[in-house]
Amino acid sequence: MLNQALVLKSRVSSAFAITDIETLKVWFKFNTGQGAITDGIQWNDSSGNNNHASQTTDAQEGSGFSGGGFVTDAGSQDNLDFSTTFTDSGDYHVFMVLDLSEESNESFLTSVDNSSFMRFGQGGTATAFRMKNGGTTLNITLSSGFGTTKAIAEVTRNSSNVVRVLKNGVSLGSGTGSGTFGFEQLGSSSNGLTSATIFEVVIFSSALSSADATKVRNDIADRNSISL
Repeated sequence: MLNQALVLKSRVSSAFAITDIETLKVWFKFNTGQGAITDGIQWNDSSGNNNHASQTTDAQEGSGFSGGGFVTDAGSQDNLDFSTTFTDSGDYHVFMVLDLSEESNESFLTSVDNSSFMRFGQGGTATAFRMKNGGTTLNITLSSGFGTTKAIAEVTRNSSNVVRVLKNGVSLGSGTGSGTFGFEQLGSSSNGLTSATIFEVVIFSSALSSADATKVRNDIADRNSISL
């Protein structure tokens, strides 16, 4: 019995948690910390950094929270404003759980002035991914579109400025791009969304190792019932 207890304790103490990674900046967790505030809605940050995201303009709240995520409406400027602008000129790793209704100009992380954004379906082409970092544009032609079923999107940049785009852990394409992004919103600031649901977002200020990326991906997939 003692040996069994020690084994159990070892498994519990070695269990992975996203918050164990020191470069975690923000974590909008599936079906967690979502609700109403005075005159609006808010998604609380689960990272412990208090970088919450909220919206107090009715016309930009979309359909609010449903099914564990933030639901945007077609042809809208639906977004949640970050309490802190996320800027980075170096490496980073972004995970997003998305469910798109179509693949056409889908922006999910943006700045108010659109000088920074991540976008699938650039110009209505499913395989076209565009990213702006403080006005510096990077276009990547993907091997396939992101699709219209719930999946994990990853965008990561390493110290050599190589940007990779992945879906459920499988690489869709890469390119080289520098510049400093400044993300201020979750969603779109310029009618850049169709009807879609953002279920989870995790941002790190480092390019994760393959081992850590796999742990984060598996954790997100389990919580969101996504098969990898």
